[in-house]
Amino acid sequence: MIPLSRPFLPDEAKQSVNECFKSGWLGYGPACNSLERRFVTAHGGWALATTSCTAALNLAAQLTRASDDDEIIVPALTFISTAMAFYAAGFKVRLVDVDPKTLLVSRDAIEKALSRKTRAIAVVHLYGQRVPTEEIRELCDSHDMIMIEDCAHRITLLDDFPLLGDFACYSFNAVKEAPCGEGGLLWARSKKLEIRAREMSNLGLNIDTFQRASNLNHHEVCFGREAGLKTRLNDVLASIVNVSLDSLSMTRERRAAIFKRYDCMIDLLHPYVTPIRRKGDDSYLMYVVRLDGLNRDVLRADMEKMGIATSVHYNSLSEHPFFNSDNCLVSECNSRQLLTLPSFLGISEDDQKMVTCSLVKAVENQAKAVNSGRFIFASN
Repeated sequence: MIPLSRPFLPDEAKQSVNECFKSGWLGYGPACNSLERRFVTAHGGWALATTSCTAALNLAAQLTRASDDDEIIVPALTFISTAMAFYAAGFKVRLVDVDPKTLLVSRDAIEKALSRKTRAIAVVHLYGQRVPTEEIRELCDSHDMIMIEDCAHRITLLDDFPLLGDFACYSFNAVKEAPCGEGGLLWARSKKLEIRAREMSNLGLNIDTFQRASNLNHHEVCFGREAGLKTRLNDVLASIVNVSLDSLSMTRERRAAIFKRYDCMIDLLHPYVTPIRRKGDDSYLMYVVRLDGLNRDVLRADMEKMGIATSVHYNSLSEHPFFNSDNCLVSECNSRQLLTLPSFLGISEDDQKMVTCSLVKAVENQAKAVNSGRFIFASN
């Protein structure tokens, strides 16, 4: 059996966690601060380690929202967190369709959806692809809008171009580039917002537990001026993320090699199965293909019988009861055609061949069942 994903942790992760245990401090503290400094060193601004990327997005939403009428533009093809985090903060979510080739949001789509109530734009680097943010940054500047980058699928520490968003939100979920089970990070450009964010993420208190315990005579609890919940990461998980980030360059190269092998193997299924083609600045997080003229449910059931796990990323948010829209045909069409294949770190070339062979057999089975015909595959 080949699973869809399998978390990869460097050998040093155990040692890092043990050192955290020995320190006697498990909550938000030095390891979280070290994690935050990595992003500040790379991008300036400030950073806050959070319990999840969703928590980071929600904090960005609270820091951004200025009135009850505020709207945010979100691409329809993304995980529900991108929209729900802002909806829960009181934003009206306006969905826009994605580019039919890349499945990424574009400046043109955003510009057509603008209204006088548009306060912010959410840019999603879907599957690890990089959205060309330069044009969207110009649009935001010309309309006095906030740009939030959803970086759940790519960690920007290796990027050789500037981070252009006002906020960037990262994920350390179990299947992401630097996994720790569950965690995230909020990066922001404006230093004026840091105190508010830290209070919001700490129950509205303006001093956290690690700061209170810095002396044997613990500081008293200090009430701040913000309302909030407890949404900060802890040092046990942060210590795992820090070690994973040390090997980020190596693991991304390995992911790129996995994608390249798949591209070669799956070429013989063209045009019935077509990969989402990647550029060199990709993080190669998820290997996603588009099916053409195939019944995805039947194909997935066949692959399941052959011991191969598959998944769907994602359903169009235009089908969600909170975010209904009639103008997201590309997202809706692709959400019925997309298929995610196993591409986790550690998958072997033999396993990839098994996945591809199962995919070929599933396509052939479907062809025979539908019209007793045969697909003509290109030479490998």
